[in-house]
Amino acid sequence: MIKSRAFWIGLLGSAAFLGIFFFAIIDDFDQVVDVFASANYIYAIPSLAFYTLALWFRTIRWRYLLKPFTGESTRRALFPVVVVGYMANNLIPLRIGELMRAYYLSLREGISTMAGFGTVALERASDVIALLLLVAIAAIVGAIGFQTTVSGVAEHVPGGVAVLTIGALLPFVAVFAVVAYVVVMSPESMRRLMGGMLFMIPPRIRVRIINLAMNLIEGLTVIRTWQGLLKVIALSLPVWIAEITMYYVIALGFDIRSEFGSQIEFIAAIVAFGAAANLAGILPSSAGSLGPFELLGAAALTTLGIDGDVAAAYALTVHMVLWAPVTIAGAIILFFDRTSFVNLARGARSVRGRRRDSAANASHVSENSAELKP
Repeated sequence: MIKSRAFWIGLLGSAAFLGIFFFAIIDDFDQVVDVFASANYIYAIPSLAFYTLALWFRTIRWRYLLKPFTGESTRRALFPVVVVGYMANNLIPLRIGELMRAYYLSLREGISTMAGFGTVALERASDVIALLLLVAIAAIVGAIGFQTTVSGVAEHVPGGVAVLTIGALLPFVAVFAVVAYVVVMSPESMRRLMGGMLFMIPPRIRVRIINLAMNLIEGLTVIRTWQGLLKVIALSLPVWIAEITMYYVIALGFDIRSEFGSQIEFIAAIVAFGAAANLAGILPSSAGSLGPFELLGAAALTTLGIDGDVAAAYALTVHMVLWAPVTIAGAIILFFDRTSFVNLARGARSVRGRRRDSAANASHVSENSAELKP
């Protein structure tokens, strides 16, 4: 793994983001220590109930996505598989944890690893859509006058709250439209569309780009109707409402509520934190989104007026509470299931290698076909 270029890119990404976090967000390290010392960590205990609820909602969503492969029910519970997948993502970079989750599912259910992995892209897309929708809702609440923090930010935006609201809605609408378009289109139609858009590029390069794009969006075709996509998004909303509630409870222990004039302001700020910290997962980093999570989450809070040292301590605490319990729980599940973490990782890497070879062979065949065309 350490010979992988992606591994080093992720490691350097985490180092860069952590460097910016420590030197741009934190003003006084002694003050950060004081914030840690004065925080009430008893709030972390009930917050775990909401994170467990979020994982349970993720399990329900995954069961729906797997229904074409499993029928109405699976032989064994999916919740432990979800927990093991998150443990793996926390320990291994390159998102191999997602493959480990699918491989573990194949051992328990007899489902193809690639069939299980194919649902991951749609999970991630629906997560992004749900988070953007929650951010848009927070902005709309501000636009109608109930949330002074957003209104204060809007004063510095040309066009005011109306433009700010439209700007918040546009990412949600754009991502939803793209995902919905990919879902309802057949792979053949998608290939023809991309081929037409890239007609000026030499055939060999064009085929490689199209094959890469098709690999990236392959998982989005698990659902073939826009109604199915709406259901997946509907199942994603309680996932993030539960997880953001976890962030809210932890924030009470840092007395962040006192920094805002109203409860709605406070909730909107936590929504902004949750969206920024989790959307940061698309940035290159090592295991567990270390670096981007802290930097973007804390930056969202400082933008809304929270002191950088408080925001930094809070972001680090949230990430630790997200990371440690599920990682320990995943290890316990594997222990009692008599399954080796190392063997799961090897199996996942083996599947990843076969998938890469298959994609390379398909690309080679397509290139040859393109060269034969007049």
